[in-house]
Amino acid sequence: MQYAKEQFGVTFTLKQKQLEALESIYNGNDTVAVLPTGYGKSIVFQLLPWLLQKRHNRQEPMIVIIAAPLTAIMQDQVQDLCSRGIAACHLSMEGKSGTFYRKDSRDDGDDYDEYDNDDESNQQAIASVDMDDVKNGKFHLIYAHPETLVENRQFGKILRSRPFSHNVGCIAVDEVHMISEWGPSFRKSFEKLGDLVSLFPRTPHLALTATASPKSIKDLADVLQFREPKEIVTNPDRPNIFLDVRQRPPNLDFFAKHDFILRDLVGQLETELERFPVSIVYCDSLQSVGYCYQYTANRLGRKQYFPAGADTIPENRLFAQYHKDSTDDMKRQIVSELQKPQPTIRLVFATVALGMGLNAPSVRRIVHERPPTSMEKYAQEIGRCGRTGENSEAIVYFNNSDVASNRKGLHPAVKSYVESNSCLRQQLVHYFGFSNVLFCGSPTQCCCICRSNHVN
Repeated sequence: MQYAKEQFGVTFTLKQKQLEALESIYNGNDTVAVLPTGYGKSIVFQLLPWLLQKRHNRQEPMIVIIAAPLTAIMQDQVQDLCSRGIAACHLSMEGKSGTFYRKDSRDDGDDYDEYDNDDESNQQAIASVDMDDVKNGKFHLIYAHPETLVENRQFGKILRSRPFSHNVGCIAVDEVHMISEWGPSFRKSFEKLGDLVSLFPRTPHLALTATASPKSIKDLADVLQFREPKEIVTNPDRPNIFLDVRQRPPNLDFFAKHDFILRDLVGQLETELERFPVSIVYCDSLQSVGYCYQYTANRLGRKQYFPAGADTIPENRLFAQYHKDSTDDMKRQIVSELQKPQPTIRLVFATVALGMGLNAPSVRRIVHERPPTSMEKYAQEIGRCGRTGENSEAIVYFNNSDVASNRKGLHPAVKSYVESNSCLRQQLVHYFGFSNVLFCGSPTQCCCICRSNHVN
């Protein structure tokens, strides 16, 4: 795609489902695209300004508005786009200001106080958005929180202004599964995103997520008020991820239930150090994260810093903890490490705060100390390992309390999955509406059930 090379500075081959999503929007269809973690959902809406420019024979690229749930996701994508010379910005929750990034030129008379790139040869300066520039179409990709799009009066005036609305080519909702997970109880603006359809009735709308069952797709399309949406769905099977389910001690003994998991895991880290496969352990509470972190520190002692003799600072530690109360600097440092091909950090204890938008190609193992409450969450989270195709594993621990009927929000499919005696991979794809798995290797590399049946 020549315009992709011209705008992004690289050539790349789009996958089949990416092409189908682009074609659907090009033809004016409301579209729901379910593309697995690591497949490249964001490139779909990032290409649209130029694709729709050609479609409508415009002189300038059209505007694509992206509703996104987290500021960190918006910052990362906008910074990457700006580094390629693409006019992108993200707006504040209040809708009165915004941010973009531009190449630092310290000799041009501009004065910048903050820099968001450690590479001195490609340092980018944070710059404030002039909202008149937004209104007049200077920015082709505009990221915003749902609250900004549906509840903010000031930005609402821009959305309704003739010069702006005439140039809007598509409204995209990223991580659309958050409508069902957050809408009713937390961020109700997610459920109001359907208002944008009535505001832009002749504009195609795009919803993207990594996981959604057939019922979820229908429910999401109804909430968003999509008109006869085109559904583009990929098989959720990740053939390179070995699926494993293990039982753990009851919840009655807080220490025993964690020690059971940590004993071998931290022992492996102690032995292998920098050769330990990069792993994320999802814990069910801040208390659990803290205990796991302290257990590991006590077990490793001086070995927790790498290389041997290194300064005893967090940047040299082989493990870390990530949760909502972590400092912004700590969060950035952990995410930055995980994005490296060979990070110093090998083990992260985290709550679900470490999740959406995480691009961590080095991760090879996901461990759940407790099953998530839905198969959608489970598939989302295990999809964060093995993103570059290397053999990886997803381990989920459970006890009877974890899958009890009185556990709030627990979907019956999760209980069936962890207690099953049949192929875990088959169960996973069946839940998401597919009949066949993509895996075609040895049963010993499929899941713990297939391995056990093959050995026996």
